[in-house]
Amino acid sequence: MMTTMKKIFPYTFCALVALLMFSCEPLIKPQHHFSVLFDANGGDGDMDAQILAEGVIDHLAENNFQREGYTFVGWNTAPDGSGTSYDDTDLFKTDQNLTLYAQWKQVKGDENGHEWVDLDLPSGLKWATCNVGATKLEGYGDYFAWGETAPKEVYSWETYKYCNGSSTSLTKYNTNSSYGTVDNKKQLDFSDDAARVNWGGKWRMPKAIEFEELYINCTWTWTSQNGINGYKVTSKNNGNSLFLPAAGWLADMEFEYVNKRGLYFADNINSLEPTAAHGLYFDYFETNSERIDFLLNYRYIGQALRAVFSDNDTPSTFVTLSFDANGGEGTMAEQLFDAGVAQNIPTNKFTRSGYNFIGWNTNADGSGTSYTDSQEITLSQDITLYAQWEEIVTTGVENGHEWVDLGLPSGLKWATCNVGATTSEGSGDYFAWGETSPKVDYSWNTYKYCNGSSTTLTKYNNKSNYGTVDNKTSLDLIDDAARVNWGGSWRMPTRAEQDELREKCTWTWTTLNGIKGYKVTSKSNGNSIFLPAAGYRNGTDVFPAGSYGVYWSSSLSSDGPFHAYFLDFYSDYVYWDGYDRYYGHAVRAVCP
Repeated sequence: MMTTMKKIFPYTFCALVALLMFSCEPLIKPQHHFSVLFDANGGDGDMDAQILAEGVIDHLAENNFQREGYTFVGWNTAPDGSGTSYDDTDLFKTDQNLTLYAQWKQVKGDENGHEWVDLDLPSGLKWATCNVGATKLEGYGDYFAWGETAPKEVYSWETYKYCNGSSTSLTKYNTNSSYGTVDNKKQLDFSDDAARVNWGGKWRMPKAIEFEELYINCTWTWTSQNGINGYKVTSKNNGNSLFLPAAGWLADMEFEYVNKRGLYFADNINSLEPTAAHGLYFDYFETNSERIDFLLNYRYIGQALRAVFSDNDTPSTFVTLSFDANGGEGTMAEQLFDAGVAQNIPTNKFTRSGYNFIGWNTNADGSGTSYTDSQEITLSQDITLYAQWEEIVTTGVENGHEWVDLGLPSGLKWATCNVGATTSEGSGDYFAWGETSPKVDYSWNTYKYCNGSSTTLTKYNNKSNYGTVDNKTSLDLIDDAARVNWGGSWRMPTRAEQDELREKCTWTWTTLNGIKGYKVTSKSNGNSIFLPAAGYRNGTDVFPAGSYGVYWSSSLSSDGPFHAYFLDFYSDYVYWDGYDRYYGHAVRAVCP
């Protein structure tokens, strides 16, 4: 009995021990902890790792990093912000060790060498920290007329780039024909934007609506910076600020309200009153009443500029358009073109004695690309345009008879002597209207186109009680004394062409080689002709030669078909009239 028990006991005890060792679990599970590391990601400073127990929710440590020109906007599990994002002191739990990277938003920076500040405006617009032309926050900078890109000495309509000396002669940026040439441009081309031209990069002048955004989203505080008055403009969204000095403005050669008021141009005009551009105005009176407003002001006034840009703005590449007088005289300033953007060539200002300007060419000899005056072109590189000239031929001969160019709008050339004369002062022949040869007796009885009276007309009649009606009111060339006697392209002038001669020339009563008459001098080119006081013929007599001049036109009178129009004059009188067609009058011919 004892022997059996001794054999069994050792085996049972060992099995029990083994069972206890390999089948029993611990009653308390151990807790794990994980490290959260913080990376400045371009910033400066130190932050200790944060230890978080597995499954436990806790606040992330508050950011202690800084970065010049940036503001901290949170954490991310990836440096470039592509991972999971967390706000500062966010509730957080983790089941692994990880690193959180500081995320930054730039609030100050440099665009093409000039500092900007982010005021966290809804548009995302960045504002320059100083005026164009200034090197410090309170500097006034340069003053610019609207659309001009360089400061100057005198600011007036007479010196303004985009007009011809007055507010009613605008040459660009005009929507109203009462103020000059209409192009319907309301916003500055970048080549006329002083901020873009002077600072380059993405910089530009603000729009009127962007000034309003600045006003609405910021607190404006009248203050002084290094002795200069102005407004500190502080963002309501991120607390960043800029300073706008009370730079006043320039009119003519005088500064006005400097250190008392501010006037800053926007980049757009008022479409109803294109002489004025939008802008920001402010002042602060001694009564402590502030005024911040959005006003229109004349474009010629010199104002300070505060530049802006948006991340989506595209920098401009400027090319230069130069002008060569090519034998002419005068000056034309180089024009900046925004490469790839259509703009108009400025109107020619060169002159050349004895020549007419006929356009531009990329080669002096006209063998390159030609452009008309004020044509819209697109440039991709610097070019020079050469003025092209056409010699003014002021005298010439048509079919053996001399003419002179008086620079008339019609381009008409006038003969230098009467039909039938060989000198300028010669009376020449006398013709009844519609007849082509002189005769002895001038009367209805001898008139070619009637049957002896004014009521029996046989040609050039539009009223039945005056004879045969054909409704002709202007001479046929076969009845034109100038064409029949001189040939070529000579003809008698119309009444309208005689009126042009009368209105576009200066008439001076004078004597030429003993013969009285009028020297008729062009107001445009100074050339002249002489019209002798040749009188007229009625019956067989000449009346009153030496004091009175009468010259037929080719036009039938409207007061009755028995009359035709003529130019007539005395020493104190130059006009037109209509009288009986049978009279013998002188003829002064014209040609194209």
